[in-house]
Amino acid sequence: MNTFQLTCFLTVAETLNFAKAAKLLNVTQPAITHQIHSLEEELNAQLFKRTTRSVEITQEGLIFLNDAKNVLNIITLAKKRFEEPVIDERQFFSIGCHSQNELHLLPEILRQMAESCSTLYPVFQVVPFQHLYQLLAEEAVDVIIAFQEKGPKKIDGIYKELAQVCISGILPANHPLAEKELLDEDDLRTQRLLLLDPQRCPDNLNTVQHELTTGRAVSELLMCGSADACITLAKAGFGIAVQPDFPSFRDPALAYIPIKGTEPLSYGAYYKSVTGKPLLKLFLQACRETFPV
Repeated sequence: MNTFQLTCFLTVAETLNFAKAAKLLNVTQPAITHQIHSLEEELNAQLFKRTTRSVEITQEGLIFLNDAKNVLNIITLAKKRFEEPVIDERQFFSIGCHSQNELHLLPEILRQMAESCSTLYPVFQVVPFQHLYQLLAEEAVDVIIAFQEKGPKKIDGIYKELAQVCISGILPANHPLAEKELLDEDDLRTQRLLLLDPQRCPDNLNTVQHELTTGRAVSELLMCGSADACITLAKAGFGIAVQPDFPSFRDPALAYIPIKGTEPLSYGAYYKSVTGKPLLKLFLQACRETFPV
């Protein structure tokens, strides 16, 4: 694995076009193809699905994306360090989460941390579900913010709850059901449900989704690849999105109505230990003071 392979991979991932990637890197398209194939052979994984009409990044490619960025950044910083030797006083703090949307929970927390540590250098790892917990086990991240996982999944770490998050039906603010205080089963059966792909879904939300879909026709359901996709379709009037309701994420064009009979989800932080980790202690303290409830 070398920097040119990683650069080719990241450029193709950004453009989803081998020809455009070749033009941006000022090399031939066969050269790009060769580098991607060599990288796939080394990783023993398919990074892209390629047809005559389109290029799509695979699940393995998505998992490798952050690793490639981090490796390339580390190599680039290492080269610069020896070009212009300086004392690096940055204190890195790595935060893992499952979606870009969750980063919106962090600005005030990071601001408070920076007030106590002027050399704070946050790093974000946005990674699909189980792979993220593997990074925690390997101590490649300092903390993960996520919904509490229950059942057969074994997570090597301590869990601290930060908030209880209601499961709500999300629909346009001018929808006939928008004035209700609670949505019950009869309400939901009159509408198409916009649900999160079970493979990208917290365990407890998956259980709720399964209960709501029992006995319903496939045409009454629409599975989405992300929470953002669910919200976008709800806003466009395609149905009711069944989602955890973070007050700080709310859109004034939408109504957020709790679903009757559902238990709140526990959202919190997974970490290994606070011993000898002052930045982690700062993070948890800031979470207690600022996290939405």
